[in-house]
Amino acid sequence: MTSVRRIFASPRARALAAQQNIPLPEVAGSGPSGRIIEQDVQVYRSQRANMSSGPAERDPSIRPDKKIQATPLARAIAQLENIVLSTVAGSGVSGKIRSSDVRPRKEESASAGFSAERVPPMEAVPMTGMRKIIAERMAYSKQTAPHVTLTVKAEVTRLAELRNKWMQDGMKVSYTDLLVKIAAESLRAHPRVNVSMEQDGIVRHRQCDIGVAVALEEGLIVPVIRDADRRRLQDISKDLQDKVKRSKEGKLRRDEVQGGRFTISNLGMYEVDAFTPIINLPESAILGVGRMIEDLIVHNGQIHIGKTMVLSLSFDHRVMDGAPAALFLKNIKELLENPESLQDSL
Repeated sequence: MTSVRRIFASPRARALAAQQNIPLPEVAGSGPSGRIIEQDVQVYRSQRANMSSGPAERDPSIRPDKKIQATPLARAIAQLENIVLSTVAGSGVSGKIRSSDVRPRKEESASAGFSAERVPPMEAVPMTGMRKIIAERMAYSKQTAPHVTLTVKAEVTRLAELRNKWMQDGMKVSYTDLLVKIAAESLRAHPRVNVSMEQDGIVRHRQCDIGVAVALEEGLIVPVIRDADRRRLQDISKDLQDKVKRSKEGKLRRDEVQGGRFTISNLGMYEVDAFTPIINLPESAILGVGRMIEDLIVHNGQIHIGKTMVLSLSFDHRVMDGAPAALFLKNIKELLENPESLQDSL
């Protein structure tokens, strides 16, 4: 009599074998007691496909090797991850390769590939030129002058309307131009802010020279608008445009960036709401300007939509206290919110 070997296989394995026309007796089982599971059928199908391929089509790193003893799952992992089984040490009986032997090689391969493609973690760039000077001056300012920053929100709806009207009339005036003029007039009205500390003494200045921070690729430069309180807005605008242009071309003279009494740093164009600027010593204060936004404004119990911006005044507490600094900032806020007086300075 001919004995018939009983084949132990899971229902999913039998279904897949029938669907793919795979003879179950030829499939090596990796389940308990040699039971054939669905994964064993998938491995057999993949190996048969590789065997039927021509030599030119077959990946040399995924070739079946009958001399290498390995479990079907180990072969499947090696095939999927392009791992050559002959390079793997087996930990099973008689050196048989198990799936746990192949997985570490998979992780090593992935790790090696990742590290080969990684961007270098850092790049050392020497601090020279303008960046070095800025670093030294900013560190000296923070270490020397005790900074205090006051912040206020100003409604600038009427200012925006007035500027739009001027623009329609052909008068090109930027918000920075307006801030230069307003800061200069406020500085003249509050001489206790127009001071600096020099040789352990406080020096009071009469000129209202306003510096404007200009961003360059390699750092910042602060061209100075002289006597801004006595000049017309359009004159300030032309002067500032010229100096910003020459700043970016590296054509400013040394005297054009020295002797400022107060600095404006406007980051509104970068969508910054508020920040705490560092004083440009030997000046005693600096104004940080945030972006203009549409905002809900409450006035006398009524709510309306308008435009606002945040102003941040950093001042040197050695030469002035909070009260004069606050009054100075309040003056700037009032001029921004009531810009009609600027009509006379066009």
